[in-house]
Amino acid sequence: MSAFLFVRQGHTILLGKYRDDPRWETLAGLDESRRRIHGRGWTIPASQLRYGEDPRAAARRIAEDILQIRGMTFSEPLSEVDLYEPKRFPGQLHYDIWFLVDGTPPKGWTMTPPPWYADLAWRDPKTTPASEYARGHEDVVARWLEPRPGH
Repeated sequence: MSAFLFVRQGHTILLGKYRDDPRWETLAGLDESRRRIHGRGWTIPASQLRYGEDPRAAARRIAEDILQIRGMTFSEPLSEVDLYEPKRFPGQLHYDIWFLVDGTPPKGWTMTPPPWYADLAWRDPKTTPASEYARGHEDVVARWLEPRPGH
């Protein structure tokens, strides 16, 4: 189960590229090989939920610990289920449960990328090509963009 934090500014969302920094292991459970492989593309700020962690608490942890943003406001989580064949396990099917949360930074906040990001930028999810994402996050963004009440 993973929480994805869609930090919004108008029609753009905050996307990042991982720096090969060992702090990612504590922040989001990314080991060295995964940081290097996935550091080439854009990713949504995200993390797997910790044992017993509420998705709302995970979104706050992503904001405060990973993005270093305090005072953000959050939507209620939207849950989605994804079924796919992992590249590492051909022929096997795997289910993921995603909690999609919208976040709004506090007024007056200015972006300062934390040192564990190689890049952190506002990107339009409707025009960012799927090939520029990493970790399958293009699928998460596509699901988030689907029309739904209040979005």
